[in-house]
Amino acid sequence: MLGVMGRATLASFAAVAFVVALISLLLAGRGAIEHQSFKAFYCAGVAVRHREDPYRVEPLRSCERRLLSNHEPEGYVEPAPLPGYALAVFAPLALLSPKAAAVVFALAMAIATILAAYCLSAVLQAPPAAVLLAFAPLALLNIAYGEIVPLALAGICCAGYCIARERWVEAGAAVCVALIAPNVGVAAVVAVFLFAPRTRIVILIFGALLAILSVLALGVHRNIEYATTVLPLMARAELVASDQYSLSHLLYAAGMAPNSALLLGRTWFVIATVGSIAIAGVVSIRRRETALVPLIAPLGALFFGIYLHDIQMLLAIPAALAAAARTRGVTFRTTALAALALLVAVWTQRAARATLILDGAGVAGAVYGALSPAGNRLARAIAAAAVTIAAVLLLGRYLTPLAGSQIITAPFHVAPNDWAANAWAIYLRSTPALTNSNAGVKVPTLLGLFLTLVCIVRLGLTPSRSELREPPPESAPYSVSLQRYG
Repeated sequence: MLGVMGRATLASFAAVAFVVALISLLLAGRGAIEHQSFKAFYCAGVAVRHREDPYRVEPLRSCERRLLSNHEPEGYVEPAPLPGYALAVFAPLALLSPKAAAVVFALAMAIATILAAYCLSAVLQAPPAAVLLAFAPLALLNIAYGEIVPLALAGICCAGYCIARERWVEAGAAVCVALIAPNVGVAAVVAVFLFAPRTRIVILIFGALLAILSVLALGVHRNIEYATTVLPLMARAELVASDQYSLSHLLYAAGMAPNSALLLGRTWFVIATVGSIAIAGVVSIRRRETALVPLIAPLGALFFGIYLHDIQMLLAIPAALAAAARTRGVTFRTTALAALALLVAVWTQRAARATLILDGAGVAGAVYGALSPAGNRLARAIAAAAVTIAAVLLLGRYLTPLAGSQIITAPFHVAPNDWAANAWAIYLRSTPALTNSNAGVKVPTLLGLFLTLVCIVRLGLTPSRSELREPPPESAPYSVSLQRYG
């Protein structure tokens, strides 16, 4: 029976994985690179190959203008505010043509998402196809915009899988991959370092290797520039951006002075990140599940953290799935499932047919995967999907997302040797549509994060005695889980 179940589960996972990979390739093949952040990463990779500064207006602007088919102002340049080791990854891609590189990159992000779903399903004893469906809406949004977040997702989920299997070397290496998105990944790395002691040497070694890679890619001086100049400039530039989820942006939009908003935002980031790392440790110790540490730790960094957009919220889904799968009691289980649905759905895009299908399938998969095999989980998953689709339609009716035709920029100029982050700040302030407040579309996601945090705290502070003595109810041990789900 287990063999049949394993084959059926593997077949469904392969089918969903094929669809995700196919959509990713279509998005890359038919998408316009000029509308993707990938163009900035690609051009930064070209700069790294030519030993030029990837954080300056030039050479980024000249490279990006060769990819632009629309008429942006002369000063327009999109920055690539990633550390040296991350930009080094794009240097080999820059050997390809921009379109070919975009396709390879999209396929790599799809594979990372599929791998993350497989690993997380083994940790949570959930059907891998359901977990992959839960990732799909935000993962495909990342791929459509040429973003790197799925790679960080793979690092976090693979780290949890390796910890569950007591493969400490692989766990330490995997969690360091999350540093590709450093503002969120650092929480997972620190938490694993603290609460999985046998990974510490590996994490230190890989941290040193990343530092060496950064120096080889950019040199010592440009790495110092990145830490001391580029990051503060980028934080200040994004202060006005309406798509920001940071506390600094919220305070600035409410009328606070920029310096005060930035200071309070950084302070909150430290407090929230340290708090979520501590919560991850408490939950793992009380439940004797160290594998949950890298999944839970990023939550604090995502809750009003630094330099956050909707794409980074993909990294909250592992914790939300864990909370919904582990929480007991009707009230808290319902709360956890509602939070999961709020995080899986994409609220910032137009309610087009494709968006609604993806949101519905994602929420259905998430709820189905979080519930136990017994009972009417399919009916509950379908009901949750229907409610979510109705909510997306309702929100879209009153809070229409930004349309491309609304993005009109006043002419501006910047010096070639200026920082790309400064040019980005001028661009945002010259484009009213990108700075007008659009807080309503962020409320569902922020509410989902808050409710997930509540459920995680409850999970850590009030575990049942049976949870301390036995594996989680309605679940199989890891070895059986891996048999069942391939």
